[in-house]
Amino acid sequence: MAADEVTNLELDPGEVALVIGEEDGQMSVRVVAGSEVPPDAMEMPAAQEIILALAMRLLKDPDFHDDMLDWYYDQQDEDEEEEDEEEEGEEA
Repeated sequence: MAADEVTNLELDPGEVALVIGEEDGQMSVRVVAGSEVPPDAMEMPAAQEIILALAMRLLKDPDFHDDMLDWYYDQQDEDEEEEDEEEEGEEA
């Protein structure tokens, strides 16, 4: 995909997307909701509140980036170990 191409994504009304980008070495974070919160709403839906908190943490806590990546790679390693164990069990 060329750098100037845009990808469209359709969200269901209850969905919220966190869009993370990088340009010129700087991270950008954008929150996109499948539907608007009514101005007279007493509180924000849980999904939007969680995603906004995550976006703020990404923007304001540089150490969090590393913690997230460490967690992600640890999860991948655990998943691979589980797959290896399942394959060994099937061979026996």
